[in-house]
Amino acid sequence: MFCLVFAGATKQDQRHIFYSYVRPHDMHLPKVYADFNAIEHLAEEPSIAIVTLTGYGTLASLARQQLRLSEGMSLLIFEPDDIECEATVHFDPSRRDPAGRAGEWIARLEHKQIRASAEPGDPGIEFPCVVCGTVFPPQPRNYCESCANCGVSVMEPLAPPTNAA
Repeated sequence: MFCLVFAGATKQDQRHIFYSYVRPHDMHLPKVYADFNAIEHLAEEPSIAIVTLTGYGTLASLARQQLRLSEGMSLLIFEPDDIECEATVHFDPSRRDPAGRAGEWIARLEHKQIRASAEPGDPGIEFPCVVCGTVFPPQPRNYCESCANCGVSVMEPLAPPTNAA
């Protein structure tokens, strides 16, 4: 029965069917630090909240895993020794990121999915360049640093999607 329904469904329906049977926490999701102190509760959808993915902890977490955010990406966002939650990443062009660029990445989550985190304390905010692996030196951060080796921005993991306006 499941195979027949799945085969005849649209891609969006397939994703809904798949997630109805296989919960995201059953799969290996990238674990990315997020500051849950920045959580925004949506008045129009009380069961949904968003967390901005903007800080150096998030950048470091993405860079260590050589990840760049993309629209619709599933993540396990966590606050070390506190809470975690599966979330879906979206780019919001109406916001501004910490470097002042138009657009900002947000993680959309369901309140009921928030649980205690098994993730230990944060390994620090030093991190490698997402392109060449050169470690950014520890220094006061201003979101404008570039890699001394390849010149890529420290903000590369949070770069806007290529189809963003």
